[in-house]
Parts: sequence; structure tokens; C-alpha cells
Amino acid sequence: MGCDSSSPLQPNYQFTHPQLSIGLGRSDLAVACTDAENDDGGGAAAGEDDEMTVFHFLNCAALTFGPHVVYYSATPLSEYDTIGTCVKAAVVYLGTALVKLVCLATLLKVPENDSFDPYQELMKIFIGFIDVAGLYFALTQLTHRNISQNHKFQAVGLGWAFADSVLHRLAPLWIGARGLEFTWEYIFQGLEANANLVMTLSLAALGSLMWLRKNKPRTLVPIIYACALLLATMPSITSYLRRSLEWQTPKVVGFELFSSLVMAFISWQLFSACQRPM
Repeated sequence: MGCDSSSPLQPNYQFTHPQLSIGLGRSDLAVACTDAENDDGGGAAAGEDDEMTVFHFLNCAALTFGPHVVYYSATPLSEYDTIGTCVKAAVVYLGTALVKLVCLATLLKVPENDSFDPYQELMKIFIGFIDVAGLYFALTQLTHRNISQNHKFQAVGLGWAFADSVLHRLAPLWIGARGLEFTWEYIFQGLEANANLVMTLSLAALGSLMWLRKNKPRTLVPIIYACALLLATMPSITSYLRRSLEWQTPKVVGFELFSSLVMAFISWQLFSACQRPM
């Protein structure tokens, strides 16, 4: 039905609806047509919003989980079919995460404010060493296929980091990144997942040197243990930066990315030095 309001006459138009039939004047008919156009525009805008939220979610998910897939595909891990080792490491991580959760709930009290508590953070450091114990079990006690030490620590570290990202970041990403408003929070979350991947691989490499490599230079042993200790306490370090020094999220994430690259370089140098014949 056309909406022509240019006629000088103002007849009483009949507006017919399957459930409603009323008499409308010219002004009433114009309002009805305007409302119909607004409804069509609102539906189109809602569809565009849905597309943008899905697009934002996919981008954040690719940033968070994509590097794990790329690392597996771009390295010899895929050629040696080490997916089983990655899955076993992920299962061990879930077990250690459950133990850590019980310890945190039992030994720590709920803080009254968001300030930095040295006692609480010290307890978190000790509880965090459960991760080190879990890595030790994954590297030394699990049965692996005939893969080299280089591939073993990479597969364990990759599975460990992927399980951590799924456990801590998938649900917030699914709920938050699909919201109507754009936020940088989940972009930074993806960058944190990348830094965690690099740090976990570095810790796994140092763990393989500590527990699997027997003939390593004695002068490097203290450095290996010191670097492993630093990586194990990194969550408490970032917590201190957030709560005590009141660093904002972009600054903390930048620190994590920079630290992960530095520790990766040091771990690679130590691993290469221990591979040389003595």
C-alpha cells in the first residue's frame, strides 16, 4: 500500500490488517508508514550488530587460540604426530589446576580489597609450584612415542599452554566478546595467551634440561634453575605490578610479552649450550 500524502484532499483511508481494521486519516497513515520503516531499519541494524559481534568474537578467538594451532602445524610436531603427547599434557594440566583450586580455596582467605597482600602472594607462589610438579610428571612419567627430547618438551608445553587458555579464557571470551560494545579487554586477553604460550614452552625447555638432560655444563645449572624459578613466579610478579604499582592492563600485557621473548631467548641459548658435546 503506497503512502501518498501530497493530495490536497484528506480522505478517510481504510487500513486493513489480518487482525485489525480501523479508519485512518492522512496523518495517522503517515505515522503508521513511518513506524513500519523504522521497524525495517531497526531489524537491519540489529542484523549488522550481530554480524559485528560474531566477527569480533572470531577475531579474539583466533588471536587467543590460533598461535597454538600455527605452532603445531609449522613445527616438526605435526610431522611426528605428537598430538597424543599434547593431549596427555593437557589432561595433566587439568589435574594440577584442580589441585591448585582446592589448595587456594583451603589455604587462602578471600581478600577484603584488591590491594597487594605479600602473605597471600607468597602462598600463591608455593601453590604455583604445583604447576612445576605437573610439568615434571608430564615430562618424565608419561609414556611418549619415540620422539626426541626437543619435540617432547615442545609437545608438553604446547598442550599445557592450550589447556590453560581453554580453561581460563574460553568462557569469558564466549560471553564477553559477543557483546554489543567493542572492548579491548579480549584483545589483551589474546595477547596474554600468546605470552603464556611462550613462557610455558620456555619453562618446559628448562624443565627438560633439569630433569632429562644428565650431562650438562655445571656452570649453567644455577642459571637454568634461576630462570625456571623466575618463570614459575611470573604470575605473582604481574599481580604485584597490577595491585601494588597499579599498572594498567596494556602496560602489564606489554611487560608480559617482552618478558616472554627475553625468557624464550635465554632458554633457547641455554638449551643450545647444553646440546653441544662436552
